[in-house]
Amino acid sequence: MAANKKPIFFKYRFGWHVLFWLVVFMGYWLTYGGYLEHYYEEFVIGLTLLPARIIGTYTLVYWILPFAIEKKKFVTFGILTLIHAPLFGFLIYISYYFPNLFPEFFDYSDLPLFYVPKILSKIISNYGIPVLATTIIVFKKWYTDEQKNKKLAEEKLEAELNFLKSQVHPHFLFNTLNNLYALTLIKSEKTPDIVLKLSGLLDYMIYKSNDDFVPLIKEIEVIESYVELESMRYNNRLDLAFNIDGDLNRNRIAPLILLPFIENAFKHGASKDRTNPKVDISIKIDEKCMKLRVLNSVHAIAEKEEKESEGIGLKNVKRRLDLIYPNTYNLEIEERSDEYEVNLLICGINE
Repeated sequence: MAANKKPIFFKYRFGWHVLFWLVVFMGYWLTYGGYLEHYYEEFVIGLTLLPARIIGTYTLVYWILPFAIEKKKFVTFGILTLIHAPLFGFLIYISYYFPNLFPEFFDYSDLPLFYVPKILSKIISNYGIPVLATTIIVFKKWYTDEQKNKKLAEEKLEAELNFLKSQVHPHFLFNTLNNLYALTLIKSEKTPDIVLKLSGLLDYMIYKSNDDFVPLIKEIEVIESYVELESMRYNNRLDLAFNIDGDLNRNRIAPLILLPFIENAFKHGASKDRTNPKVDISIKIDEKCMKLRVLNSVHAIAEKEEKESEGIGLKNVKRRLDLIYPNTYNLEIEERSDEYEVNLLICGINE
């Protein structure tokens, strides 16, 4: 169903009202006419009672019911309903009483105007009409509120996801520009290559990652570019392993959902380790799931600092995983004295 398309029972309001009363009229006519075998008489009586039934029903639905569903005054609604019921029964009774139609079957001439037993019998036999109408209105109100709440929840979720995704761009750019700045200070020959790769990454992040899901192969290409960019920075000082196993062509994934874990390994791991930094990245894809494993060395001093504060990017990606893959992912993070390991499993990535 389209987002703005209303169900059919919210359209053609006048037609639904006409149909409601046609069904009510036919129901009473066929029921009582067939039971008493007085089809003509019951047809005329049904037409005679129709105005009273309509007035009594719409009085309850449009004057009394709003006290309950709009103003939340349930005691007032209950009191008014207790008043409405006998008045409704009396209105039905006098619709029989004054015309005194077909006295050979329904003779009211000898009865008083306020004859309680007859009024009660008319309440019992007719009050189902306003009760049915009230049930329909309450259901319609409940359905409308549910759809409204669902739409608000979806809009809130989309806004939060967009906010989290938007934070990835400046966060990544800030970290990469810091790396670029460090290389310019030493006048590295790799600076032009880094600028070129950075340009490609930003092009993907800003212009090509706005969809809810992107081909997994595109996401992997971004990770490869980022890893190449970082490897330029560290030269041979970095012990780097990057392995991909599986078919990348038949899967889709939320954009920029993996990169923060890779970035975190370099920024909070390798960049803090001045001795022999290590980063080991592996991605495995099978028919249903994708597993990412990121292992990086941690310097003892850096580890103590990182425990005090978690990176913005990692917090954001955890929240995005909760929102996008609420029941189909598993994230395990293990901190050891000299290593930091992330294992992420995402299932349901098939196109």
